[in-house]
Amino acid sequence: MGLIRLSDAIENLREELKLAQEKGKSQDLQFGVGSVEIELEVVAEDEVGASGKINWWVLSGGVDSKMKDASKHKLKLTLQVVDATGKPLRVSQRQDERPE
Repeated sequence: MGLIRLSDAIENLREELKLAQEKGKSQDLQFGVGSVEIELEVVAEDEVGASGKINWWVLSGGVDSKMKDASKHKLKLTLQVVDATGKPLRVSQRQDERPE
């Protein structure tokens, strides 16, 4: 079974958005990104020990029968995409005015 940390999956999404922004630099047709909805199949796994910590893993394959103390869930996240200054992200580097 392929497991990816939830934080790594979100980081991968961030990198893909950065790549899309870079590729859109010189394009005439551009897109503003308001929010991103992702739905993931995740496993909540109890960490052995006294901490009581739960780790969240994104499934990238079928669930293996070796997962004893884990349960499958669907997780839907809506992310408001902003740049480093807090402004809505544009898939480009140009900040032209909107045509009338």
